[in-house]
Amino acid sequence: MRSVTDRGKLSGRPGSAWAADRHGVDFLDGADDSSRVPLLAPVLARVTVATVFFGICLFAFLVAANQQSLWPSVQAAVYLLILLTLQVFYFSRPGTPLRAPLTYAVVAVQAYLVFVPQEQFGAAWVSMPTLLAGTVLLVLPPALAVAIAATILFLIGRAEFLLSGNLIDAIYTTVGSTGAALEVFGLTRLAGLITDLHAARSELGRAAVAKERTRFARDLHDLLGLSLATIGPKGALARRLVDSDPDRARAELAEILTVSRHALADVRLIASGYREMSLHEESRTVESLLAASNVDVRMELNHGELPAHIRSVLVAVLRAGVANVLDHTSVARCEIAMRQSGRTVTLDIVDDGVSGRCEIAPGESEGFDVLTDRVRALGGGLAVGPDPDGRFGLHLTIPVSGDDAEQKAESDEIEQVPRRATLLATGLMNSVFVIFFISAMLHLTLLTRAPEVLAVTAVCLGSLVALQLFYVSKPGRRFTAPLKYAVIGAQAILVYLPWMLFPHVWISVPGMLAGTMLFLLRPVWGWLGFFAVVASVPIAQSGFHGELIDIVYNVGATVITGFVTYGLTWMAKAVSELRAARHELAQAAVAEERMRFARDLHDLLGLSLSAITLKTELAQRLMKVDPARARTELMEIVGISRLALADVRLVASGYRDLSLNEESRSAESVLAAADVDVRMDLHYGELPVEVRTVLATVLREGVTNVLRHSKGAHCEISVRQHDNMVVLEIVNDGVGTAETGPGGGSGIRNLSDRVAGVGGKLTAGLDPDGTFRLRALVPA
Repeated sequence: MRSVTDRGKLSGRPGSAWAADRHGVDFLDGADDSSRVPLLAPVLARVTVATVFFGICLFAFLVAANQQSLWPSVQAAVYLLILLTLQVFYFSRPGTPLRAPLTYAVVAVQAYLVFVPQEQFGAAWVSMPTLLAGTVLLVLPPALAVAIAATILFLIGRAEFLLSGNLIDAIYTTVGSTGAALEVFGLTRLAGLITDLHAARSELGRAAVAKERTRFARDLHDLLGLSLATIGPKGALARRLVDSDPDRARAELAEILTVSRHALADVRLIASGYREMSLHEESRTVESLLAASNVDVRMELNHGELPAHIRSVLVAVLRAGVANVLDHTSVARCEIAMRQSGRTVTLDIVDDGVSGRCEIAPGESEGFDVLTDRVRALGGGLAVGPDPDGRFGLHLTIPVSGDDAEQKAESDEIEQVPRRATLLATGLMNSVFVIFFISAMLHLTLLTRAPEVLAVTAVCLGSLVALQLFYVSKPGRRFTAPLKYAVIGAQAILVYLPWMLFPHVWISVPGMLAGTMLFLLRPVWGWLGFFAVVASVPIAQSGFHGELIDIVYNVGATVITGFVTYGLTWMAKAVSELRAARHELAQAAVAEERMRFARDLHDLLGLSLSAITLKTELAQRLMKVDPARARTELMEIVGISRLALADVRLVASGYRDLSLNEESRSAESVLAAADVDVRMDLHYGELPVEVRTVLATVLREGVTNVLRHSKGAHCEISVRQHDNMVVLEIVNDGVGTAETGPGGGSGIRNLSDRVAGVGGKLTAGLDPDGTFRLRALVPA
């Protein structure tokens, strides 16, 4: 901000470092509530910009009125009123399309009003083009805007030099105008970025959930894919061997039982959290599976410590490769070698089962395509197919890196807007506060060349700016009550010490102290402190500024500087807190998705794996007494394993639309296979997909609970619709103790959450007659 010198023209004064913006300041307590930031930012920015522009226009009018007669003064007032109206009600209005044709017309009007009246009003109008420079930076393409703004600032400095003949005064005017233009542009753009940042606050959460779902799919495929892929071929083989080789069939059934129980344990493991993938542990597992399938396996592991994301990919490829081997019964020998050479890891899985494997088997291509994409994202390569030596091979090469490049690239893309906002806030504060310092020192050299005055003032001003920049305005800084008063006291000393030592040439930035008070103290005390600092300016300067216009000018400059200091500090804090809030929202979204995933995994796969286990045990008992039925059960085991593999993919992609009719038939079949006498009573109409899916899930989990815990022989399942309510009940006569205690087990808790999600209620417990009843009441 410029003040009036004794020559009656614009010049720098104490508190002359000033700024403007349309989005920047929070005058309310509780500004750290990030949910209010987007509402406050545009409003406070408009207030700040209006204050700055009003101050510039008022100062120009006072100088013009002091130099001109009545009619030219009225003309000046009209011109300034139009400029102020355009800025406050057009450029500072939220949602204004700043590059629309109308905007360029308004800029042209602004250019006319800041340049043409200069010839008439002289010194009063020298700094008015500053308003245009800030507007140009907002509305024009960056390269053109910078060139035009630099030209405008050069013209301002040139006009000042022609009027005063003083090079330091011209430099001082140019520096102050540069700061003002940066403030108009920077704070306006920063407020827009804050609003955009808040509008996109869930973007990071959506991206995090999408990545988490990808992890779900990978982990499910890695942990359960191999087990489920093993059950199908073994079931088919056992079915063929029931008559010709019963002992071998029993051995295959024992393997299926072991694998299904292991898979069921994995379901609980994944549902409760992720396990760290150990290459050595997984190597032993696949070696055991291959040996159990009568495959002669040779294993070689030679590698050092690897990052988690590299281990994850290696385990996934290892399991996929071994699953491919197990799918082909012609394989007799398999060699697996994992080696590390420098910063590269290789994995080779080679077997002798080439017959019929010139291409990837149907259904396997998708899995290998996903793995190939994962490997390529890490800079590696994956090849699957016949080798030149006549064997079939899977060959992986992957560089060892400390970061997951794919996730880093996604994160970089998502964080572009927050990063721009942070850089703008930091850069703007650095620039504006440094300009405060330079402007004040240039102004001081216009008043005195005494070395002791210059040295003491430079130290005090430099310390004041450093304290503000690196402590008070640093995002994330937390202040206790004593610390607040200590900081304010330190700033007060740095502001007023030069005045006590050199009262005749006091130059400082008292507005910075005023802004700090407004920022750190509660509203009432903050405003009292703000006005106390402003009131101190005319008292301190009354000894060496005799003209009233000079004192008014410096008071106004202090007010503007205080608002700008507060606005910059608040907006930098707002950006920091919004970024933190985005990450908190993302973490909450991921946590919710993990709960959804664990619940669906338990609900959808638990029954399938329990059914495989039960049917395998039944087939073992039936092999001697009823081989035909044993073959039927084995055929169903193969079908269920394929369905479970499909469910693995469905769980990772989101809620599955379950059919209540299909689940009812499946439940009846599974219970009958477990020698449970089941009665079904289904009477309901057309139901919404969400309701149907929830009821099907309750039915599935309820039947799983019966199979897992019940020792009874009878089960009744009913679904009845009464008006706008649907009731599902599962009653059995032999209850275990696993889920009857307070709160039930994890399955019952999951179902309660699901039913509550559609406005229903779930109850589970013992009836007076000793039966166990699971009841879901859901709005239709």
